[in-house]
Amino acid sequence: MKKQIGKFTIDTSITFVTRVLQLILGVGTSIAIARVLGPQGKGIYSLAILLPSLLVTLGNFGIGQASVFYVGKKKYSPEEILANNVILSFLLSIIGFLIGLIITLFFSSTLFPGVAKVYLFLALFLIPLQLFLNFVNYVLLGLQRIKEFNLVSLFQSFMFLVLLLVFLLVFKFGVKAAIASNILSSFIGAMILFYLAKKIIGVFHLHFDIFYVKDAFRYGFKVYLGNIIQFLHFRIDILLLNFFLNPIAVGFYAVAVALAEKIWLISQSAGVVLFPRVSSETNKENLKEFTPLVSRNALLITLIGAILLFFLGHLLIILFYSEKFSASVPPFQILLIGAVAMSGWRILANDLYGRGKPELNIYISTVSVFFNIVLNILWIPKFGISGAAWATSISYTFAFVVINIVYSKVSGNPWAKVL
Repeated sequence: MKKQIGKFTIDTSITFVTRVLQLILGVGTSIAIARVLGPQGKGIYSLAILLPSLLVTLGNFGIGQASVFYVGKKKYSPEEILANNVILSFLLSIIGFLIGLIITLFFSSTLFPGVAKVYLFLALFLIPLQLFLNFVNYVLLGLQRIKEFNLVSLFQSFMFLVLLLVFLLVFKFGVKAAIASNILSSFIGAMILFYLAKKIIGVFHLHFDIFYVKDAFRYGFKVYLGNIIQFLHFRIDILLLNFFLNPIAVGFYAVAVALAEKIWLISQSAGVVLFPRVSSETNKENLKEFTPLVSRNALLITLIGAILLFFLGHLLIILFYSEKFSASVPPFQILLIGAVAMSGWRILANDLYGRGKPELNIYISTVSVFFNIVLNILWIPKFGISGAAWATSISYTFAFVVINIVYSKVSGNPWAKVL
């Protein structure tokens, strides 16, 4: 157990350091976009990349998570999984792009009012790149190659910022520059990822294994449904804000969300390492003791960070984004409450994924996102972006309370042990 904790700590630390560096790069990217494009441009960019993000979430079918699960269970070889994931990423990309094109041509004025079609069309080229990155990188995660898994993500974030500064500040291409930088950095990241995967796994031959594909879709579809619902949970407030208010309000709120979600660094890092560890764990006693230990420490560190950011939030937003974004401060402070709760949810959700019970996350998320939508509809017209923040924080907290109860029944641990 001590050896496992030691390796888990090292892998989590590597992931955490990577996430911190990505945070720094991400904040730099966000600042560059916000300062050059302003609240409206920031809002339009956020809405434009929301379309491919939504289509990737809808079109990945949980294949990446299924890869982690089956690599851990050693039912299929890494070579088989990698080859089939590359094929699946190509096929699903075609479908996703075509759906995105139809949405852009015929429904953009209804779903994305205030966003020009050219931005939505350009952003569609993120779909094949994001699917490839997702499917292939999860193979490395299943192999617990944490260094390589993190290296690709870090380099991609670095290239995004570099390209953004060149296109946005030097050539002054506006919103198109931000989207193009995202596309090019994803392409570079995909090429590096494929090189690393081939080097680690060895022989690579494209071949279609119907048995793996069936199993991947069988397990992945449960994760897929959960991911769709969770994506809506994370981003439905942005769509509803644009519907009830305007892209400027989205720009203010997007800054608040982006900063509040940064305190997920610890839970994201721990969750990334926990999933393959639980999938491959054969000792039931270790499994029972390990997740509560991770959860307690992640929650404590996240809570301390949230308290500090609550008092420093105004200073940081004004310093980084200028006085124009002072309206982002109240929703940011409110969102910190839900961000802490969602940190705990993330740890327990990854444990349930590793146990082969992703459907439990679906049930919890479905109720929670419905709760979120109802509260947003009631409160955005009355309280604006602060209403959206309260709706999100309350629904996140509700989800954490429920998953804690469910996890306790599945694991045999008392709910207080997680806290």
